[in-house]
This record gives sequence, structure tokens and C-alpha cells, in this order.
Amino acid sequence: MSDYTAEKKLARNVGITIAWWAHAAIRLLLAVVFFYYGGAKLVFGQFGFSDTGDALIAHGEMSPMGLLWRMVAFSPLFQFLAGLAEFGAGLALLWRRSVPLGALLGAASMSLVLVLNLGYDVMVKTPTLIYLVLSLIVLIPWLPRLTRAFLTSGEIPQGPSPRLIPWRPAERVGSIAGPIAALALAGLCLWGISGHYAPRSVDESVPAGVWSVASDTAEPAAQLSEDTRWSALALGSISSGGEARAQLRQADGTLLTGTWRRLDGSQIELTLLDLREEGQPIQEYLAAEGETLVLTVEEQGDGTLHVTGEGQDLVLAPDESGRMLYDRGFSWGIRGDDPFNR
Repeated sequence: MSDYTAEKKLARNVGITIAWWAHAAIRLLLAVVFFYYGGAKLVFGQFGFSDTGDALIAHGEMSPMGLLWRMVAFSPLFQFLAGLAEFGAGLALLWRRSVPLGALLGAASMSLVLVLNLGYDVMVKTPTLIYLVLSLIVLIPWLPRLTRAFLTSGEIPQGPSPRLIPWRPAERVGSIAGPIAALALAGLCLWGISGHYAPRSVDESVPAGVWSVASDTAEPAAQLSEDTRWSALALGSISSGGEARAQLRQADGTLLTGTWRRLDGSQIELTLLDLREEGQPIQEYLAAEGETLVLTVEEQGDGTLHVTGEGQDLVLAPDESGRMLYDRGFSWGIRGDDPFNR
């Protein structure tokens, strides 16, 4: 073999190896991204759960992103499967035998996410598009094989195998160490992601639920538009870090949102804020103190609640209609009132 031929072969091997290393860097980046977003969905942290504490907001009061978040939160199954697809794509990208499967899963997942982000005006449109393009770039070495499989007939050639170190003993070690390292990275990512979210607990006992004001000792305002008496109250049952979501609708139509938590005995602490205004920076909204009320809630024999404190003295009655979204449940069969599209 001539020196020129040997140098040409060496240069070719070096070029291919560098290309595979660049390919591996993209795969690692995508894997971490998919681990993060997939893991956040698997632990139900990104969207959370639909709860009665969010029962009073009207359809027209939601932002497009808020509508999407509530839709996904309402279905833990959808949220879990979406997370499983993304997390599985990340794991597949780190094992050389399953790289094309991971790239296909990642591209499919990012295509759906991009459509949702575009349709519901979620701010991460550009990053999602980048992840989609990177997934397709990872798939490039297998495109001829996939094209042959789906668009032509005949024998399908063997697919390429990523070779980060073109040395057989190192490849043998990597074939064992690679999957182990991939599983370790996936486990560490999932553990780290789960630590970002406060522990959850569920307490459906009173006063959690949706309530309407049955009576109020306060005098109504002269004009309805100035009447700040309570009209309805929604208190969630799913607590995160000891606090659950809450919403309060006033007689003048104003909706306040916030959180509530249980205190000693029959007392609760209710913290309320105005709805975030369009164009208001998130830091400014979160910095707002809001109004904090300490209330005494006593359950009465007829199932109503007597609420006193902070200038309030009123009776709340269960709002069954306001709980329909949470009480309807799931059924395999067709019910007598189907299609129940309300």
C-alpha cells in the first residue's frame, strides 16, 4: 500500500470519527433535553394535575397557554405517555443500536410539541423547532436505509453503527459500558427533576371543593359593578408544599386566584391575587404580595360551611355543577346521557 493511500485512509477514518463524535454530542444534548422534559411529565411536574382549586376560571379568561396547560393536566394518562415517549427517546439516543429509534421518537414528539406550541402560543416555539431539526440531523446516517425500507423494494442494507473509537477492544468495552452509563444518566436526571418539585399530598376533606355563596350578612353595593361580595369559592385538594390552589369569584364578576392552606383547628389561610394581566412580566406578578385572609370554616349539619373572619360572615353551599369536570369520571361504555358535550 502506498504512503498516499495509507494517508488517505487515515484521513478518512479521522474524518469519520470526528463526524461520529459530533453526532454523539448532538445525541447527548438531545438526550438531556428529552430526559428533562420527559421526566418533568413523568413526575407530573410540568403540568401538574387538574383540581377543584382551578374550577372557577371561565373559558374566555384563560390565555391560550393556560388552556393547553389545563387540557394536559386534566389527563394524567396523556401527560404520562407524552413523558414516556420523550424520556424513552432520550434513553434510546444513548445506545448505539437504538439511535435511529430514539431519533424517530424524538422527531415525532417534537413535531407534536411544536404544533401545540404554535397553536397555543407557548413561548418555546424556537427551541422546539431546534430540537426537531437536531433529531432529524441525528437520523441522517440512517435515512438511506429508511428510504429503502419505506419507498422502494429489495434488500435493505445493514445500518451504520456509530464508532466513536475505531478500535475493536474499545468498542467491546463501550458496548457494555455505554448502556450502563445511559441508564445511570437517565436515573440521575429523573432523580434531579423530581427534586425540583415540592412533595404533593391529597386531602379532599372540607373545605376542599367548589362552593357558592348561599347567604351573606354584608350589604350589597348600590351598583353590581361595585359589589365585591363573594359569589363562589374553589379550594383545591392537591397540595404542593402544603399549599393548594384557590379561586374566588366576586359578585361583580372579578376572579381572584391564589392558594390556601390549613391552619390549626378549623382555620384556613387564603392568599389571593388578581389575574395576571396581558403584558405583565412574570417576575412582577410573582412579586405581588396579594391579600391574605385567615378564616374560620365550620361545617354545618346540612353540608354547608359557615365562614367567618376578615370581615366575612357567610354561608357556602356545595356547587355540584361547578364540580362536573372533576366528578364526571371515565366510562368504557356509552352512558344514557351520551354524548355529554357540555
